[in-house]
Amino acid sequence: MPCCTKVLGKIQAKHIEEDDLGKAKQFRLFSIARPYMRSFHSSWFGFFIAFTSWFGLQPLLPTIRKELKLSKTDLANSGIASVAATVAVRVIIGPMCDKYGPRRTMSCLLISGAVPMALAGLIKSGTGLIILRLFVGILGGTFVPCQFWTTAMFSSKIVGTANAIAAGWGNLGGGFTFILMPGLFRLMEVFGADEFLAWKIAVVIPSVICVLIGILILFTSDDCPQGHWENRTLPPSAKLPEKKKNETQGVANLGYKNDSKTVEMPKEVEKETNVDKPKVQTSPIEQTDENKEPTSLVGKFWAAVTMVVLVMQYGMCFGVEIAVNTVMNLYFLYRFKKEDCLNDSNNPFNTTNMTTPSLVRLDESNECSILDQDTASLVASLFGLMNLFARAMGGIYSDVLRQHLGIAGRLTAHFTCLVGEGIMLIIFSTMTTIPNAIAVMIFFSVFVQMSEGTTYAIVPYVLPLHIGIVAGLVGAGGNAGALIWNTIWRQLVEEDPSRWFWLLGLTVLSGSLLTLLVEVQDQRIWDVFVCGKRRKRSTTYRI
Repeated sequence: MPCCTKVLGKIQAKHIEEDDLGKAKQFRLFSIARPYMRSFHSSWFGFFIAFTSWFGLQPLLPTIRKELKLSKTDLANSGIASVAATVAVRVIIGPMCDKYGPRRTMSCLLISGAVPMALAGLIKSGTGLIILRLFVGILGGTFVPCQFWTTAMFSSKIVGTANAIAAGWGNLGGGFTFILMPGLFRLMEVFGADEFLAWKIAVVIPSVICVLIGILILFTSDDCPQGHWENRTLPPSAKLPEKKKNETQGVANLGYKNDSKTVEMPKEVEKETNVDKPKVQTSPIEQTDENKEPTSLVGKFWAAVTMVVLVMQYGMCFGVEIAVNTVMNLYFLYRFKKEDCLNDSNNPFNTTNMTTPSLVRLDESNECSILDQDTASLVASLFGLMNLFARAMGGIYSDVLRQHLGIAGRLTAHFTCLVGEGIMLIIFSTMTTIPNAIAVMIFFSVFVQMSEGTTYAIVPYVLPLHIGIVAGLVGAGGNAGALIWNTIWRQLVEEDPSRWFWLLGLTVLSGSLLTLLVEVQDQRIWDVFVCGKRRKRSTTYRI
C-alpha cells in the first residue's frame, strides 16, 4: 500500500505543461491532481454513472414485461422514450455549459435524472413505463458537459485523445449496466425478494449513486484550468465586456496548485488572500488557424454545412450505439430460438403463430429463446464494454493523422471509421449463430465507437469560441439518430429484427460520403493529398 501511494504521489507531482490559455499540453492518465486530471476523471465518471440509471431498466425489461403483461411494441416504445428527451436536453445543455460551466451542469443533470429512476417501481402499465423512461432520459444529456469539460481543459494537440477517452470510458457505463443490474436483481432475490419486488429495489441503488456523485463533483473538481468558469482565460478573438478587457484573467481555486514561476507574489499577499498565483499575460496570445472562427459569409455557410453533416453522422455512430444498447439483449432473445420450440421455426417473428394463450405465455417469458434474461444481458454488455478502448482508439487515430496530414487527416480518420462501421453492421445482420453474431458484434462495436471518437476530434475546430453550442448540437444529433433507429426497430421487431441492422449498415455507408462536404479550418478531406505532398517535399529539402 505505501508503494502504491508513493507511485501515485510521483505521478501527481509531475508538472503538466500549459499553452497560452492555460490548457494542458500533456495527458497523465493515472493522475487525479487538480485541475486537469481531476476534471478529466470527473467528466467521464459522471457520464459513466449516468448510464447506470439511464439504461438501468433495459436489462430487466423481460421481467418487467412479464409483470405488466407488455407487448414487444410496448418495450420498443419505451426505448424510443428513453432517448427522445435526451435530444431536447442536449440542445439546451450546450448553451448552459457555455454560460455556467460543465461542473454545475453535470451535477444538475445527474441529480435531476436520478429522481424519476428511483420511482420506477411505482409504474403499473406500459404507458407508465414510457413516461418514466422519458424523464430518466434527462441523464443522456451528461454527454455534453463531459465533452465540454475535457475540451476546456486540454489543448488542441491532445484534445482528440482526451475527448475520446472521456466519452469512451463514459459510454462504458452502457456495457457495465448490463452486468450491474442483473447482478443487483439476483442479489435482491438472494435476500428473499420475489422477482417482481427484486427489480423494483435494484433500480433504486444506481439512483442513489447518481445523486452522491452529482454532489461530490461540485466540491472536488474545477470548471477550467483557472478554477471557476467565470474566471476562465479567453482567446483574444473572444469579445469581452469593456470593463473586463483590462482585467487579469485568473482564478482563485483552493484545490489548484499552480506551479508556474512566471509571476512572483509577496508571501504576505499570498497568505492573506489564500489564492493561487495569477498567470499574467505579458504578450497577446497567438491567433492560430486552430482557434480562429470563419468571418466571411462563405466561411460561415460551410461551417453551418459542417455542423449539419456532423450532426447527421453522429446519429449514425452514437445514435446507433444508443439504439443498439436499448435493443441488443432483446435481439438475442428474439432472434435465436430453440429448434423444438412451439413457435414456427421457419419464422420466429411471425405473430400469427401466437394465437393461443400458451404460445403467448411462452413468448412473454422468452421460454423459446436459447438465452435467458441474464445471459442475453451479459452478451449485450460486450457491445458497450468495447468503449474501454475503442472510442479512445478513434481519438488517437485522429490525432496521429492530424500530426501527419493536418485537419484533413482528422476528416480521413472519420471517413474510414464510418465505412468500417457500415460494413460490419451489414455483416452482423446476416449472422445466424450466436458465436458468430457475438464475434461480429464486437468488431462493429469497435468501429461504431471509433467513429464517435473521430467525430468529437473534429468538433473543437468548427467554431472554437462556441464549442458548447457545437458539442450540444452534435450530441443531440446522436440522440435524434437513436430516436429514428428505435422507431424503425418498432416497425421491424415483430417481423425480422435482423433487417434492422442491414438497414443501419446501408445508411451508415451512404452517410460516410457526406464527409466530402465537410470543411474545417479551410481544409477538406481531399487536402490530405496536398498535405502529403508538402510533407514529402519538406522532408526532401531537409535531407
